[in-house]
Amino acid sequence: MSLRTSRMPQEPLRRRSLTDASVVAFGPLEPVALPVLAVPQRPGVPLTMWVRANAELVRERLHQHGAVLFRGFEEGADALRPVVEAVGGDGALAYQDGATPRSELGEGIYSSTEYPADQTIEMHNEACYSWSWPRVLGFACALPSETGGQTPLADSRKVLRRLPADLVARLERQGVRYVRNYTPGVGIPWQEALGCDESGLDAYAEQTRVRVERVADDHLRTEALRPAVARHPDTGEWVWFNQATSFHLSTIGDELAAELLGQVGSERVPKTSRAGDGSEFSRAELDAIRAAFAAESTAFDWQLGDVLVVDNLLASHGRAPFTGKRQIRVAMAAAANWEDVEARPALDGAQAGTTTHIKGERR
Repeated sequence: MSLRTSRMPQEPLRRRSLTDASVVAFGPLEPVALPVLAVPQRPGVPLTMWVRANAELVRERLHQHGAVLFRGFEEGADALRPVVEAVGGDGALAYQDGATPRSELGEGIYSSTEYPADQTIEMHNEACYSWSWPRVLGFACALPSETGGQTPLADSRKVLRRLPADLVARLERQGVRYVRNYTPGVGIPWQEALGCDESGLDAYAEQTRVRVERVADDHLRTEALRPAVARHPDTGEWVWFNQATSFHLSTIGDELAAELLGQVGSERVPKTSRAGDGSEFSRAELDAIRAAFAAESTAFDWQLGDVLVVDNLLASHGRAPFTGKRQIRVAMAAAANWEDVEARPALDGAQAGTTTHIKGERR
């Protein structure tokens, strides 16, 4: 596939600097609409240096499309962290308040979520269940899988427009409540997930606006009430920005969910989501959200050295099942929190009548 880029006749492309904006061309990654593809127009274009010199241009493409795939650059996956930092405008972020297992591969670089290869990871926006989250995500392919293993993407603006109006209105009023239960031998230990020990629980609760409850000596529970819809601070567009489905118990499938409930009971399920008022989501509501994601999702096959940059507010992502030794690296930048964006429900509205969103408490 050839991509056209504007060239000035009086200055042939081969004479231009390797960091000139025109030596990288943007165009469609056929046959999918997302992400937009960026490829070098001459050998030896240094991806890291080019992105640093043209970070604003990359951000413009991100705001337009939601995700940019850099392909065909010699640096390959090694460019991940500096590219993400250049686009984000600050240093790479540590993976904190994690709800899924990852391995740290180097400072600021992590493995993609370490779920079994035969499982699907549902569409989600990174860490939006937390008080703070990255605005920019980066993925890099160090080893493509033999089959499958795509990282599907969906435009969060289009997902919001596709959802039933009554469902959107409900969650715009109530938000989404994320519930996590930490018990020995089930899921991630709370000390690892929360990044503190017993003496740090009160500070964690206050800093992250999470309610922390000591249910029993072997059982810690957290509840976080977050908005469901946010407004992108740069584009002004409203987006679907929550993990109502991917955090929900049903994400592991009916059979595994029933087995887990039988083993630990509903009060000790490692994680699940509810509507902000504490009520359970109906099957119809969960199905409607998943149908909207399915209708808007696109997927491409990873190639060795690919670097994908995603605006976390504008595009959700997931993972398809795969075979073989898949190695996708992840980096994050541009820390933000819920006070940095306009949201629905607004923070004041979400706080009304409850202390769980304002300040956690331990008992």
